[in-house]
Parts: sequence; structure tokens; C-alpha cells
Amino acid sequence: MSRPTYAEVDLEAIRQNLRALKTLLGPRVKVLGVIKADGYGHGMVPVGRALEEAGADMLGVALVEEGIELRVAGITLPILVMNILPANEVGAAMEYGLQTMIDDLRTAREIEDQAGRRDTVIQVHLKIDTGMNRLGIRSEDTASAAESLREMKHLALAGVYTHLACADDENDEVTRRQLARFDEALRGLRAAGFQSPLLHVANSSALIAQPSARFDMVRSGLALYGIRPCRAAARVNLRPALALKSHVAHLKRVHRGEGVGYGHTWRAQRDSILGVLPIGYADGYPRSLSNRGQVRVAGRLVPVVGTVCMDATMVDLTDIESPHVGQVAALIEASHESPLSVEAVARLCGTIPYEILTGLSRRIPRLYR
Repeated sequence: MSRPTYAEVDLEAIRQNLRALKTLLGPRVKVLGVIKADGYGHGMVPVGRALEEAGADMLGVALVEEGIELRVAGITLPILVMNILPANEVGAAMEYGLQTMIDDLRTAREIEDQAGRRDTVIQVHLKIDTGMNRLGIRSEDTASAAESLREMKHLALAGVYTHLACADDENDEVTRRQLARFDEALRGLRAAGFQSPLLHVANSSALIAQPSARFDMVRSGLALYGIRPCRAAARVNLRPALALKSHVAHLKRVHRGEGVGYGHTWRAQRDSILGVLPIGYADGYPRSLSNRGQVRVAGRLVPVVGTVCMDATMVDLTDIESPHVGQVAALIEASHESPLSVEAVARLCGTIPYEILTGLSRRIPRLYR
């Protein structure tokens, strides 16, 4: 039996979003679908299959175990592990045909040694740090690093990439500087004899707002799930793919002046009828929505009252006609215009849509259509 709390995921919306991006990009630019963090909360394997069916060129994950899960599920697209590869996971990456990121020469040598012992060649993508200052070889060190990489016979340089820090601003000077540094780094690579690796820079924001950052491939995450990553994305037809729903599990009558929940952070200003929803912060419904969030019941927005609990959230149903156990409560709606959109909920929490989506616990069933 399924829980009375669930996320509805529209896989056709994800396929359509990919098609919309490919139309924008044209036939020359490939698309890597980023499906790390359980497909941004949508379910990594179903999303991976949908993207494979819809024509994605590659998938991106953060962990080797995520790549393995996709391979076990039968997904055959190239998969890039975009995070630091621990030495003890190099063998598994090779066994399952995963491409890996190199962000320094130490990592490169570890992979080279293990690939040499297996007498195999592993495809790698060199990450260049052009200003994010997180991972990657500093752009000014690229030429010297390339000389070292040229001596590693068991590494095949399949791609070169960087990550933009301020891509959602169409006129940001930081992005212009990063792209200039990337071009300079590429000159160093070509001088070392690397002529045609796959070049990829743009994330969802940049692929829409920064056409000069598209290169050979883009890495799209948020846009594939229908969330607008920047203002410019309003001109692309992106359909949100996820809705979060629960049901009223219990009705509680409280008298005027009575406190509700932990710390009695809310007190009834009138005799009230409260509904208890079987969802809480352990499911990923943010505690910061205590006394400020809303849900939709019977077509009306009703307030979250009291502190969001680990497994329960209370809402005020006093103004709902004939409230009853079993009524559907929408917590996130798959619409850009809704006050319960992922973007709106994130703003209310003082965070970003990424955190809301990836915070949805796996104990919430995903229902696919």
C-alpha cells in the first residue's frame, strides 16, 4: 500500500523539456542530462530512462554508485561522474564503463596506475578552474598539466570543461572572464597535442542566457525538470515535472487560545479545525515553513500552523467547507504561476529550488505518469 504522501512525476514533461532545449540549441550541440541527487528528487533511474528515450547524449552523476545504479537498470548512455573520484572506486568506474572527472594530476596518476594494471583505457574529462575556485586545475596551469597528461597512456581525454559561477546573469563580467580563461586554457591543451576533446561549459542558466558558453555540449539539470533557472528561461517552454501531495490524516478541533504543536508557536485566534498531514521535515518538507507555508485543500490555500514536525504538518481547515479525513492537500504544484510552485516555496524558505527538490526524501513514493 502506498503512503498517503507522494510526489507525482510527469516523465513526459521531462522529455518535452529536453526536446525544447535541443530545439533551442540546434543539432550541433549535445546535451548532458544531470541526474545526480536522485534525479533532483524526481527519481534517477526513471528520469535517466526518459532522457535516454528522448535523445539525451550523456548523463551526469556525482557518485560512482549513482552511475552503477543506472548501469544495473540497463541504461547504456555515456555516464560522466562529475565529482572527485576516490582511489578505491576507480576499478568500479572502469568495470561499469563510467567516464570520470580529473581535477588534478594526483587523481590523474591514480587513475592511470589502476587502468594500467588492468591494461585498459578509461575516458576522462579534464576540469579546469576558471574562477569557481572549487574543483579543477587552475586555468593558468593547464598547459603544464597537459604535458603530464600526454604521457599517461591509459587515459583518453574525452572532454574538457569548466563550471560557471554566475551564469544566471546575462551581463555578468565574471562569466566573461571565465570564458576568456577557458579559451586560454584550450590553447594550452592544443599546443600539447589535444585537438578534439568534447568541450562543455554551460549549465541550465548558461545554455539559455549565454549562447557563447554552449560549445560542443551543455550540462542541463534544473531546466530538464521544468524549473526556470534564470529570468531568460521564461522564453523557453519548460514544464515543471513534479507535484507533492499528501492527504488529511486526522482532524483536530482546538479552542480559541489553545496552542498547537511543539513550543506552542501558534495559538488559535478562534475555535478552529486543524488537519494533520502525514508529512514532515524527515520527508523533506522544510521546517522553515512553520507558521508561514501554505497548502491547497479543496481548491483553497490554507496556512501551515504550528511547527512542522518530523513526520507531520498541521494546517488550518476552519474555512474549508466540510473538511474531512482523506482530502488531498497539495504542497507543491507543477505550475510556474502557482503560489505553490517549487520556486515560490523556495523563496518562502529563503533558499533555492535545487534544495527543495533534492531534499525530498526517498521515503516519499514517486508516482510516474
